[in-house]
Amino acid sequence: MEEPPDEAEPAAWHDLYWRAWEALRNDRQYGAFGGASAVPYMAIRQYALDHGIVGAEFETFRLLFKAIDTEWLEIEARKAKQNSQPSVAR
Repeated sequence: MEEPPDEAEPAAWHDLYWRAWEALRNDRQYGAFGGASAVPYMAIRQYALDHGIVGAEFETFRLLFKAIDTEWLEIEARKAKQNSQPSVAR
């Protein structure tokens, strides 16, 4: 596993987004043969409303939440691709 860059160290303000992602990450749909979809907009919107995140703050929240979710989806896709490739005997 590769080490994250120094700028990937979490800051205090990241906590809101990580807590939200942890709460909502299982609200996504999964395909019959694997593969995950993004967390639905309505789940993100409801979480924001429940936590008083509205207006321009919601747009920022949604964009940063989606950035986390998109990165997770890309990591999962890379893992699935690696696991589907036959291993080469040496």
